[in-house]
Amino acid sequence: MVAARPSAGYQLTIALLGLVAVRLVLHSLDEFWRMALPWEWPWILAGIGVLYSWVWWRSRLAGLLCTLGAGVALAFALWRDPALGGWLAGLAGEGAALAAELAAGNLGATFGHRVGLALVALAGLGTGLLVTGEALGRGRTAWTIVLGLVIFGTEWGWYFDPAADYFQLYVVLSLILWVLGQAALRDARWRAEGRHAGWRSGVAPTLAAVLAVALVAGLLPGHYAPVNLGELGRRIQEALPALGRFRGAGVAGWGSDFSLAATGFSPDGGRLGGSVVPDDRVALRVRTPGPLGQTLYLRGAAYLTYTGWSWERGESPEMNPDSYGLLPSLMAPDAMSRSLQVEVMPALDFGRTIFNVLEPRRVDGLSGFEADAEANLRARHGIGDQPYTVVARLPLYNREQIRSAMGEAGPDLARYLQLPDLPARIGELAQAITGRADHPYEQAEAIEQYLRSLAYTLTPPRTPADRDFVDYFLFDLGQGYCTYFASAMVVMLRELGIPARFVEGFAVPASTSFTVDARGGYVYEVRNSLAHAWVEAYFPGYGWVTFDPTPRADLPLIPRNAPLAVQQWVDLPPDDLAEMTDPAEGLAPQTPRDQTPEDQEIFGGGSAASEGRTWPRLGLPLALPVLLLLAAAWTLRAQNRFRYRDARSVVQEAWEKAAWLLGRFGLPRRPHETVAEYARTLADALPPLKEEALRAAADYGAARYGPPGRPVPAEAAQRARALWERVSEALFDRYGWRVYLWRRLGWRRRR
Repeated sequence: MVAARPSAGYQLTIALLGLVAVRLVLHSLDEFWRMALPWEWPWILAGIGVLYSWVWWRSRLAGLLCTLGAGVALAFALWRDPALGGWLAGLAGEGAALAAELAAGNLGATFGHRVGLALVALAGLGTGLLVTGEALGRGRTAWTIVLGLVIFGTEWGWYFDPAADYFQLYVVLSLILWVLGQAALRDARWRAEGRHAGWRSGVAPTLAAVLAVALVAGLLPGHYAPVNLGELGRRIQEALPALGRFRGAGVAGWGSDFSLAATGFSPDGGRLGGSVVPDDRVALRVRTPGPLGQTLYLRGAAYLTYTGWSWERGESPEMNPDSYGLLPSLMAPDAMSRSLQVEVMPALDFGRTIFNVLEPRRVDGLSGFEADAEANLRARHGIGDQPYTVVARLPLYNREQIRSAMGEAGPDLARYLQLPDLPARIGELAQAITGRADHPYEQAEAIEQYLRSLAYTLTPPRTPADRDFVDYFLFDLGQGYCTYFASAMVVMLRELGIPARFVEGFAVPASTSFTVDARGGYVYEVRNSLAHAWVEAYFPGYGWVTFDPTPRADLPLIPRNAPLAVQQWVDLPPDDLAEMTDPAEGLAPQTPRDQTPEDQEIFGGGSAASEGRTWPRLGLPLALPVLLLLAAAWTLRAQNRFRYRDARSVVQEAWEKAAWLLGRFGLPRRPHETVAEYARTLADALPPLKEEALRAAADYGAARYGPPGRPVPAEAAQRARALWERVSEALFDRYGWRVYLWRRLGWRRRR
């Protein structure tokens, strides 16, 4: 058998699909490492990787020459530009430092932009070599899929949630490449043998099956909750402690789509600390009816469990709405507050996280959501860029009212006092800071003021693996950013017996620039650089109070001097909420939209607004017949089309197409029959085709088995095309259009 390569069409198709697959890998790495590369760079790197792989597959010598040429070009560039040598030397130094950290077991090691760019370039080259080379050379993509599982699985394990969606698309592309690679190799083998297939029955159905499975997978729920590894995970983490930072490494509970890792303030995934480079992309746009008079704290996730090096969600009971669709309030009835309405317009994808304001009461604009006792809100489906509105009961703090509140701590507050084994000096420091303050609120204020006296920096050194994060911050560093200060305050409050929780989200300063839209609303751009962590402490008899111990000039102390004369909140049905207007300091009073109890299906199957976006009831029954007709027409057209133009190929293809079609009507060519014997069988079964069948068999034998140098006349190609048409007409006349279409498009008769 003569070896042959896939046709140019197959090569181009596989190369283009490989380009998209490699580009998907580089795009995920760019986002995961927060490289913020120009949009064209991943395309260029992916194109270089695929092109180099194609050249190497075509000729090893050409590949070696390209490699040698690239080395010569690099040497020439170094000779012309000495600064490039310094850049490469710095890259080598950073790479050696990264390798040393990885060898020491620090899987969350950070690196600079130079190393990141080099890693992305190597990923493009290596992925291109594997994806394109495997598809063209072997017609398979098994190792391509394994590579995607490693890359995207690692990203997802480090809390990069889009990696799950990227991996689904990557697998679909890999399976399509597999199908096309097998078809390309079969086509090349047949062409090398001098024959052609008239109907590629194995390509289109297989591709359709792959796309159908992908469609079904895309319609399935997209929530990937953390997996508790249990005892096995504990033992693995004992052997490799760095794996404890992975998603699901002993994490139980709800899970969250938002984390500071997605915004640039947590480079080690779930591990706290280390230097950060804030991302300045727009994450959200927030609309308020009036200008901000104080910092707006948009809550993304509240965490309960402190491990000594990270915060985890912990166990928290679910919250259910009342008959009006309002979430229950944990604030005292006489605690001052006002109704606040904030419209959130996501610019980045934070999964199902619903950003809210303490304390949320209702969410409009989404088909439903879930809530827990920490006011963590999550939509039932991915939000994407869909805007929504949060109606909240915004506390108006007055320190005298908080101090005078009377209440007993319930047993459910124990989860806000959890602490691991800590050095005793943390509790001793908390006692020394609070001094003679006997009220928990005064103690919390003292700790907040103490922490605000420390230094703020985005480049603190990494916490040693054998040190508690808070202990190292308080007694060795004395400087850090929001997660340092918020973690320290929560831990010290808990050491004093004050319930507290760690909250992540966005802090929007009052000084943030805004625009006024056509409705007169104030729209603020919330960037990832505004990501923040703060503290919420609970005082029995009053409720939750927000504290911000981070010493940032743009985030002043939260005011807690609201006048006691301010009108207080009254829990009314939604229709009556619009009548509330509180002329207090800070944020202007908000007016929720009018809504009757009948409209409030927020926790059910969706509101009237969401029903308008669903499919009509008759849409699916009408769409299915149309799709079936289109598929049938496309299939018939593909069957009638001749793929080749030269006379030799047309003669062979027409005969094989005719044999394939006759086989569906019970007249296949038996393995023991020669071409001439099969032609006589057809002449007996279909007398009107006797002359055409015998003549076409002779033409096929001459084209298929004759000397390669002998030309095939054009008249033979015309007779072959005529045979295909006559076979179709004869079968149509004998069986009728219903049976003809049924067997030609689907069921095959066997005998």
